[in-house]
Amino acid sequence: MLNPVPERLVETLPRLIEWLASACIVLMAQVVVAAPAIAEKGKLRERLTPEVMAVVYPGAERLGPEEGTPPAIAVYQGDRVVAYVFSTLDIVAATGYSTTPFDVIGGVDLDGRITGAKVVFHNENYIVHDTVRQRLLDTFLAREAGRPVRGTPASALPPDFVAGATISARAMRAAVLATAGLVLRARTRTAVTVPTLEVESYSPKSFDELLAEGALVRRRVTSGEVAAALAAVGAANVRLEVPLRKPEDLYIELVTGLFTPAAIGANLIGVPKFEDYKREMPSGSQAVFIASTGPYDILGTKYFRASEGFRLDRLRVVQDGQTFGFVQDNYTYAAGFRGYQNAGVFALPAGSSFDPVKPWRLELLVHATRAGAAPTTVAFELDYKVPDALVLLPSAPEPEEAQVAPWVEAWSDSRLNVAILAALLCVLTLIFIFQATLARFRLAHRLVRNGFLLVVLVWLGWIAGAQLSIVHVMNYTLAPFKHFDIGFYLAEPLMVIIAGYTLISLLLIGRGVFCGWLCPFGALQELLGQLSRALRVPQWNPSAALEKRLWMGKYIAAAAVLALVMTEIDPSGATIEIEPFKTAITSKFTRAWPYLLYAGALLAVGLFSERAYCRFLCPLGGVLAFLDRLHLINLLKRRPECGSPCHLCERSCPVRAIEPTGKINTAECFQCLDCQVEYYDDKRCPPLVQAAKLRREAKPVAVMAQNA
Repeated sequence: MLNPVPERLVETLPRLIEWLASACIVLMAQVVVAAPAIAEKGKLRERLTPEVMAVVYPGAERLGPEEGTPPAIAVYQGDRVVAYVFSTLDIVAATGYSTTPFDVIGGVDLDGRITGAKVVFHNENYIVHDTVRQRLLDTFLAREAGRPVRGTPASALPPDFVAGATISARAMRAAVLATAGLVLRARTRTAVTVPTLEVESYSPKSFDELLAEGALVRRRVTSGEVAAALAAVGAANVRLEVPLRKPEDLYIELVTGLFTPAAIGANLIGVPKFEDYKREMPSGSQAVFIASTGPYDILGTKYFRASEGFRLDRLRVVQDGQTFGFVQDNYTYAAGFRGYQNAGVFALPAGSSFDPVKPWRLELLVHATRAGAAPTTVAFELDYKVPDALVLLPSAPEPEEAQVAPWVEAWSDSRLNVAILAALLCVLTLIFIFQATLARFRLAHRLVRNGFLLVVLVWLGWIAGAQLSIVHVMNYTLAPFKHFDIGFYLAEPLMVIIAGYTLISLLLIGRGVFCGWLCPFGALQELLGQLSRALRVPQWNPSAALEKRLWMGKYIAAAAVLALVMTEIDPSGATIEIEPFKTAITSKFTRAWPYLLYAGALLAVGLFSERAYCRFLCPLGGVLAFLDRLHLINLLKRRPECGSPCHLCERSCPVRAIEPTGKINTAECFQCLDCQVEYYDDKRCPPLVQAAKLRREAKPVAVMAQNA
């Protein structure tokens, strides 16, 4: 039973909740105002303050001008260049956990070793405004000094040194290494006498700029052109794989270009993904980029059929009379290239005699069939020559040591935590599979639930730092539109697993699996709430009418955060501070006092009202509650007597998720199973008590009848 609440407290708590909401809005507004402005590319020299140079290259005697492709500043000792200073923002514009590119200034010496690195701008959600974690990040990057561009020094720190922000730390380190490699390779060439493709130099360019300089070429083919080509070869009234439309309608638009040079390939799919692709390419091989849009596509239907030899029968490359075709194994989907329905990288084997510096043409093949006649094929040509600026006389690039992709490294480093989390989720799955058995034993249920919540709080939250939040919802939602890359989704192993489990459980049985069992902040609130009740702290629940209004708070919070961040009104993501998760869980109460005051106030309210933040203000809870209507299965048992006349479960529900009619509102239910404990308790559940009484009364009558 809940302890009675003094009348003054009843009047005070609603005002306190309203005050907290207002205070949160004020706090978010202040953080938005204080948020760093978006960094601008260029003018690296102006960003090289003494503080930055003390980390990046402390022994510099003088600096040269910002020049070259990619741009960098030479560091001199005497009259000799000893290193180059660069900016990741100016060259690769990489992103971490936030979708806003960060700016790390680094240095690389002529031996290919990082001389130092310092972040000068970022909007990483779990680091910005967090002085403790910012110091850890600065230390992590500074200790990169001495790392070879390819390899790992013994003194390097692991990304999880920046506790709770490993994805940001790993992304910044990867950006420093990729940028250093581009800068160094572009400045350490040896002249040769044979024209050779320039594959290393890189500077950011837009799609339109690549078209303008001839690095890409484009052609539009209409239905009328296809019809004219078929008529020219006497193939009228034929059947096409994709029927023609009006003569002026687009049949296909093609774009192609040599993919191998960083100046082209890295601008098409981004530097990190380009580097990953290049590492997988055999030495000396070349690749062509091809994209298309329109009813007719470049892939066709035969490349996934073994009977057709997995051929891509709509494309071929022709050079000096030699034809190069493609099969499925040559094709790689070009993730991150937007605006075209199909885009891919098509590999040409190293021994194919294809010369990347000579002209070639792409031929698009349109196949037609006609009953009783041989198939007819017409070709539409797209001529190409790599720009002269990319035909230089450099030395052949040195063999590169294979480097593990950041997301692969993340999973490797997290093997133990992944195993523990897998075991934890298996236990949770078993709890729900056998919930009816567990609920029959009140003490066992309480021990299992509290033990599980304690593990979630201490290990999952405070040790592993795996607190799912509205940040993940935003990043997973925005990623396909800003920097789609499977590596982005996989870069945080524990969060990927929890997010996947949460999505599946949400669709199966509702919101309560995560909110009631897997949320570390929710676990902290519930455990503190149990402690407060044990100490007989007065408890308060709003009236039914007021509670329904308060429930709207989490939906409003979710809509506000998602709208402000996704529309980039709040590009720094400051409004996510409505969640106290960073303060109470991932930072373990080590942030500045305004954040501590806010998180402490929310936890204090929870001492008087069960999980007040989860019920009334949590934006992640709002998103999950909104999606709860999609769930397929109701595991919680009810009887016809529930709600009329029995109200035992309704009164025992700590979060008031059971309506007076006896129906469970799953959008507000945390699946704590307290109602199921009452449901199976034959000493408390009125229908069971009544049934037991009737059995006892019927037993003597049956015995007497038997004796008679």
